[in-house]
Amino acid sequence: MTVYPPPLSKSKLDALISAYQQTKTEEAATALLVRFEPLIAAAAKKMARSRPDFYEDLFQIGRLSFLRLLDHYDPKQGTSFESYAMKSLIGYMKNYLRDKAWYIQVPRKVKEKGSKVQQAIDELTVKLERSPTLDEIAGHLGLSVEKTIEILAGRDHYQAVSLDAPVQDGEKDATTIGEFVADETNEIESLIERMDLEQAIGKLSEQEQIVIDAIFRRGETQRSLAERLGVSQMTISRIQKRAIAKLKRQLAAYSP
Repeated sequence: MTVYPPPLSKSKLDALISAYQQTKTEEAATALLVRFEPLIAAAAKKMARSRPDFYEDLFQIGRLSFLRLLDHYDPKQGTSFESYAMKSLIGYMKNYLRDKAWYIQVPRKVKEKGSKVQQAIDELTVKLERSPTLDEIAGHLGLSVEKTIEILAGRDHYQAVSLDAPVQDGEKDATTIGEFVADETNEIESLIERMDLEQAIGKLSEQEQIVIDAIFRRGETQRSLAERLGVSQMTISRIQKRAIAKLKRQLAAYSP
């Protein structure tokens, strides 16, 4: 049975988190992760009530999100870390479940394009021994960065980048992507980087998110969406281009 450290006062906890934010040492990260694993588990259990089979996936999403929460936490805002962490973890897990639900309905053509992009990501990850940039992925496929973003926006983000996926499809005992990454910290950082697309989409305006979701996730045409919303197809086209431009800028900022 795992024995967790005793609770800390807010001042001591804030000091511990501040120390991690300044040093980013593996020891500090591990100490905080172990301390808050019960909180992560509670969030996963809450979100998995209707789908218990997703508990382990949700728990891992929580663990992978935790370092980002530490980076973004500001004790000066007055909110306790526990409250901030629980709200943020629930948000990440909701995104994951939403994407999972969408994945079942995703059009075949979008899946096929997403598979090609994922294959490129896997091959480049092995070759470069790090997560590839958007430019590298696009260059590998002979596509524009904008087109690559369109395809990425229309696929199941978390499912596709699992480190348990084989490097080459169809090989039962094929080596997995995770086996090429020896350091656990690098694995975590790599997966967190792959979550940046979802975060970037979340920063779009409500109108832009509706268009991205309808066209790239649900496979709706611009014309159909325009008729449904009561606007011109040109308006939908402008919103789509604006949203993609924003995603391109945001994701470029995340790239190493």
